[in-house]
Amino acid sequence: MRRLAVLVIVLFLMAPLTSATPYWFKEGIYAKYVARGWLSIDLNTSTGNVTYYCPRVEFTWRVLNVSDDKARLSLLLLGFNCTREAYSTLSLEEARALLRKYQERFNFTGGDCLEVPITGGNVTVCEESYYERTAQRSFGLTIMEGEGRLLNKSYVPENFGRAGVVEIDLITGKLYVNGTPAGGNFLWAENPANVTGLEILPGLKIETVKMINSTAMTYYGDFNAPVYMAHTNMVSLDNRTMGKDVILYDGSSGLAIAFFTPFSPLWKALGVRSAMIQDTEFAEEHEEEIKESNKMPPFGLVLAETNIDFTKPAELPDEGPSRTAIVAVVGIAIVLGVLVLWRWRR
Repeated sequence: MRRLAVLVIVLFLMAPLTSATPYWFKEGIYAKYVARGWLSIDLNTSTGNVTYYCPRVEFTWRVLNVSDDKARLSLLLLGFNCTREAYSTLSLEEARALLRKYQERFNFTGGDCLEVPITGGNVTVCEESYYERTAQRSFGLTIMEGEGRLLNKSYVPENFGRAGVVEIDLITGKLYVNGTPAGGNFLWAENPANVTGLEILPGLKIETVKMINSTAMTYYGDFNAPVYMAHTNMVSLDNRTMGKDVILYDGSSGLAIAFFTPFSPLWKALGVRSAMIQDTEFAEEHEEEIKESNKMPPFGLVLAETNIDFTKPAELPDEGPSRTAIVAVVGIAIVLGVLVLWRWRR
């Protein structure tokens, strides 16, 4: 009988797990977040690092399909009316050769730096550097620490966009980029009060979760209390930028309704090294309302648009076990019956 008991346990453990997703989760849903202010996004490119400074940024995720316990999400990051800074390095030999061309062009022979007016701007030529400034752009070459450093700034407003796809394991919450584990999903939580310990990136975990008994304001609308604010530990994942992630969850639906995430596995899927996206315009526009009420202003990227149905389904009456459960129980009963009969005949 001990063997039979073990078999029963094994059979129940073999039953499929139930996906821990919110009640509203399904194919086709999306959520768009907006931030307005002075926002910076660092991108990795084949020629170096590029930073965009934008007054408006939009981020959208959309569930493309759900198969078994996996979901594929499309990601879209857009910046509007941005200025751009590009940084790259040259070998010492390449930098010397390029600097020599600029020095010869403006007849610089050494000594003190030479300033030369050009159309719409000016040029400064020195022994170890060259700078060019106009109303549309600025360019600089500096030789230091055994290498050449190039800086190219464009002041002409431009838009940019980055798109990508990630896969999320709906059981574990792990997020994959091109099949490689990249971190943990923080876009929603079945129970936002219980996300402590979630590893968003290696070395970046949610340390504290605080319930806030205030109405949270967003571009989409107000979310009634309670809401939950999650904080990660402070890290410097790129050896340049120090920061921590802060996420605000709606207590009823579990959806992240605002988040400030300098570091994120979602950015990795989009080729973004780090992002300082902090909305400041909303609080300024609603300053009086915030002062006169118990409402909480948003931060970071703020929910602005979604097709999620936040209406919770009514509690269904107890209709007995499901067909799947009945089949499983019948199967177990048949196996046990065969084993008992086999033992009895012996």
